[in-house]
Formats: sequence, C-alpha cells, structure tokens
Amino acid sequence: MKVGIVLLLCFSAYIGFAQHPNHKNNCERAITIIEEQELSVSFPGFKGLEKTALCSYLGKPLLSKNNVWFLFEPVRSGKLNMPCTIYLDSFDLVIVKTPSVAVCDEIKAGSALPVFIKPNTNCRELQNVFIDVEQGCSYCIIYFSKDKDESNISFRVNFQALNDTGEEVLDTLSLNLVYDKSNPVYSFHVLDNETNKPVSSRIVISSAAELNGTYLASDLYMNITRNVKNGNVKIDAEGYLSKDFENHYFQTDGHTTTRDSIYLQKIKKGVTAKLEKIYFQAGKDAILDESLSKLRRLRDFLLLNPTVKIEIQGHVNLDGSKQSSKKLSRRRAQQILKYLITEGISKQRLTAVGFGFDRPVFKNPLDEDQKEANRRVEILIR
Repeated sequence: MKVGIVLLLCFSAYIGFAQHPNHKNNCERAITIIEEQELSVSFPGFKGLEKTALCSYLGKPLLSKNNVWFLFEPVRSGKLNMPCTIYLDSFDLVIVKTPSVAVCDEIKAGSALPVFIKPNTNCRELQNVFIDVEQGCSYCIIYFSKDKDESNISFRVNFQALNDTGEEVLDTLSLNLVYDKSNPVYSFHVLDNETNKPVSSRIVISSAAELNGTYLASDLYMNITRNVKNGNVKIDAEGYLSKDFENHYFQTDGHTTTRDSIYLQKIKKGVTAKLEKIYFQAGKDAILDESLSKLRRLRDFLLLNPTVKIEIQGHVNLDGSKQSSKKLSRRRAQQILKYLITEGISKQRLTAVGFGFDRPVFKNPLDEDQKEANRRVEILIR
C-alpha cells in the first residue's frame, strides 16, 4: 500500500516572522514540519541579499534574504516527493541534511550535506522529484524568492516508507486528527523493534484530556495544547506483544511538535514477557481485584492472536521452604489459567507452572522492591 504523507506548517512559528519583520528568516526560526499535513505559506517579503554558507551549494556569491525555512525529521526512512503550487516563474531550492540535532550549527559551518540543490527552478520541475530521506537525520528545506515577493507557496509532500532492502513498507496506516494547525502536534509512531517498520496497531489513550480515545494507526497525529503527566497508553498489534505505559508524559512547549516512537516486539516461540502488577493475597493464591485490569490485557492479547499458546510461570521470593514455594507459585499460575478459561480462552492454549524461588531476579534481595521483583508472573510463548 503506497501511502501519501503530507507536511504540516507550524503556523505559530511563521506568525513569529510576520510579527517581527526586521528579524531575519533564518535557521533558528525554521518551521518544523511533519508528515500527514498540507501547508500553504507566504514568503515574508524581505528585501536584499546576504552571504551565507548556503551560497556555495547554489554556486552564488549572495542569496536572497527573502526565504522560508522548514525542518523535517523523518520517523522512518523512505522517499519524499514535494509537488508544489506557486505563482512565480522561478525560485531557488536547497535541501541539506545533518546527522545530528545541531542542524543550524552545521549549516552555519557549511558542513551540512547537500541532498537536493536546484537554482532557478519551479514547481513544474519538482513534480516528479523524489528525495531519499533517512531516519535519524534532520533535513532543512529552504526556498529563496525575489526581493519583496510575498507569494503563497502551497505543498503536498508524498512519502513512501521503505525497508532496509528498498522495498515499500506495507503496514503503514496514518491517522491525522489535527484540527488546528496553529497548535502544536503530538505524533505517535508504532514500530517493529527489529526492522523499524511501522506497525498498524490499536492505540488506546486515556486520562489525557483531549488525547483520549481508541485509534487504529501506525502513525497518529493529534493536537496537544498542554503538558499531560498522567496519561495511560495501551498498544496492541496482531503478531506482537502488547505494550502499556502508565503515567505517560505527553509534553509540549506550546509551540513545537512532540514525537513518541514506541517499539513492539514480534511474537516468537521462547519469548518471555513479565505480567506487570499482578497481586495475590499474602501467602495465598487468591488474585486481588487490582490485578484484573492487567489480566484483561492478557486476555485481549490472546484474543487478538488466536494461534498463540502460552505458559504461565509463577515465581515467589526466597521465603519458606523450596517445596512450599513451588506449590504456591504453581497455584498462583493456575489461578491465572482458570481466569483466562472463564474469559473464553481455550485451555488447550494454556499451561501453568511454578518455579518457586528457583529463578529469582535478585538472588540476595536487599529491600522490599527487590523482593517484590522476585514475586512475579511471566508469560512464555510456546
């Protein structure tokens, strides 16, 4: 599935240009742009020429002060196509990349790598131009116009994600819920932890005000107007281990975009995952009510992956005799197995074992936290 992805204009950054007409439109004031948006922006109408490190890229001694700067940081590698519309005969275009976050410093020093240089070009010539972009690099895209020109230039940027062998990534599903381009954008990207390919997932966000909801996407874009410190995120994808984040920090400075990249682990035989926050009565196998939300997550994982079989492994701390500890850990694992059966999971997919304290996380626990780490339930994919 070829996916067209579009750039976003951070209008608040551009408004800054209009409010300070004497301030140079330079790298420090570049407009951060992201995928899955369209944009339309006017040249600021500055007059005059200046000498910059970019002059050498275009082979010109001076360049127009009347320019617009954009910063693009791809979340995955691929090809970028930038058709545009503008009422100008020609303009200069420079695209450079840097491998670090010090974009402006490298451009100023002339050490940024040229990616695409096109003097005296126009939108017709750019229609079928494709630029290779790499995850982890930053790209500055600069358009130079004529003195005093205030023309609008409109963009649609098409992006096709590629894997390491240059093949199109097929599991890309972008969901754009941005309702106000003048507000910062929160973007959420779910990726395979081995291939860095996007993974279409069910993303559930709760306790995070305007971000609340259930979404199906590999790449999710939403407005964020304030910091949220107590958000909860649940991610499920067929063929992958589920992932949860409690008290997730959705951060914004009120101006720039925020990106979160979450990496999922593919389901494979022999993979072990810890069941967080499963609690039992002290010395007993009775499951406490506060564990039910986590057990439901395990149930949902098994429903989403109907061919997966698991072994439920119980562990306890170094308390009591070896024999009694094994019995207790096995009974606790069996209680979880019984719960899953009552929730509709076939018993043929489930086994339960108890290891007692044979496999502690901490062989000599020093405090209650380490003892609690030893008391755990793990899931082995069989």
